[in-house]
Amino acid sequence: MRRFPPTIFFVVVFGTIASCGSDNLDSKNTENVSKVSTSVPRPIMPNVICLTLQKAQDLIQDQGVYFSRSEDATGQNRNQIMDSNWIVVDQNLKPGEQFSEGDAVLQVLKTDEVNDRGLCQ
Repeated sequence: MRRFPPTIFFVVVFGTIASCGSDNLDSKNTENVSKVSTSVPRPIMPNVICLTLQKAQDLIQDQGVYFSRSEDATGQNRNQIMDSNWIVVDQNLKPGEQFSEGDAVLQVLKTDEVNDRGLCQ
């Protein structure tokens, strides 16, 4: 059996592979690439007032925004550990306003505080 030097093998095999498919590129393919739009619509802020914090975050995430903030509306700086126990009573962005990551700040109260104040009924 005759052995070929590695250099000849490399040129023959990789030269053949490199030439494969070069005829497949035509003006139609390059035209289609240039027609692709690069603009992405910005998310629209939903109305999340009187929803649980969890539901509000879900609606915001449905818009493609995964980072929003929530603050204790009493000013006591309590942490919102269980999102379902908090109700959104105010939002810094108007419904329908365009927004992006970190723009949305939701003011929240505990569920019983909302009921005691007669909010969201």
